[in-house]
Amino acid sequence: MSTLAEVAYIQILGFPVIFWLGIITYVLVLTAFSLMHFGRRRPWKFRWHRYLGWTALAVATFHGLLALSAYL
Repeated sequence: MSTLAEVAYIQILGFPVIFWLGIITYVLVLTAFSLMHFGRRRPWKFRWHRYLGWTALAVATFHGLLALSAYL
């Protein structure tokens, strides 16, 4: 777990990796929500919503794993 904790706090542009993964997760979830919300007015391809959802789930899982590894 110490290797994951080291990876979690590598600095990229002055912020740790765990911070950037949290921002990316939030943007992916917000984009997936927006596709479904605005898709009611204009038909979008549902598969993009699904891809964004699965990607957000994977990034959020890795983000959570890094957060837990820093404190265990």
